[in-house]
Amino acid sequence: MNINQLECFVSLASTLNFMQTAEELGLTQPAVSKQIKSMEEELGASLFNRTSRSVALTPIGQQFLPEARDILKIFYHSKDWISSYYTAERNALKIGYSDPSQMPLISKILKLLVEDGSNEKLNPELICDQTDANLSRLSKHQLDIVIGIRDSKFDDSSIVFKKLADNGFMCVVAKSHEIAKPFIEDIETKNRTREISTEELWNYRQILNIPPYLLKSFYSRGYRILPVNDELDNIICSNTHEALGLACAGLGYTMIPEHHFVNHDELIVLNWKESPHAAFGIYYHSNLDKHSGVEKFIKVCKKLYAKKPM
Repeated sequence: MNINQLECFVSLASTLNFMQTAEELGLTQPAVSKQIKSMEEELGASLFNRTSRSVALTPIGQQFLPEARDILKIFYHSKDWISSYYTAERNALKIGYSDPSQMPLISKILKLLVEDGSNEKLNPELICDQTDANLSRLSKHQLDIVIGIRDSKFDDSSIVFKKLADNGFMCVVAKSHEIAKPFIEDIETKNRTREISTEELWNYRQILNIPPYLLKSFYSRGYRILPVNDELDNIICSNTHEALGLACAGLGYTMIPEHHFVNHDELIVLNWKESPHAAFGIYYHSNLDKHSGVEKFIKVCKKLYAKKPM
């Protein structure tokens, strides 16, 4: 019996839904089923009664659940103090982020920390994953910091969210694209604010940046942050780097959060008039050591964003 099996068991006992457990743990549904099945085979007992419509704990599963929770609690407590021991030795800073395009920001912050002189032994540990998965790691003390857009569904009283900026979406397109033509002269003379509306973009193909775990929601539930003209042959990719690369090739325009953009000579950035906005910032534990690397990281972030609208 291993920790992955226990995590799947405890989560499924709470959700009674394989799909929800898979989303919660950042796994696929077959992977969760495999973990539960292997655990039952190892224990020689059924932990759940399954039908095509429902999932329920067996009597044995109900009795084992408190012990499983205790085992996980002991494991994470032990992992936490061991991690703290090595953190003291190596000055580790475990950072979670959601997209490779956030690395320039993280790099800038770490550079300032190193230049401070008191962080020359800083040892960053980075995990790129969806925000909800990283927040789960943060709650379990597997991460020190999570950078990203505020998650309205996340609820943990021991975790603090520090807003750094109010981010909207920007329209990014190649300078050679038809969309960019009216703005080229204005860019060179700097005579006009670069702003574009949904109506002006409607007849052009869009490059949609949708992480794989959101694809099902995007299509089956009709949940769309951005307006999409479904009559066009739009392109779907999984991260900002891919979207910018395709935009650079002239294949269409893309909408990306402000904090994801990396300057590129062949691209033009246009303010989107109807853009929704969301809080961008840092998650961290409320019982913060005032002399820790996390505290210094947050101070540098505040300094970088001090002159930006909050």
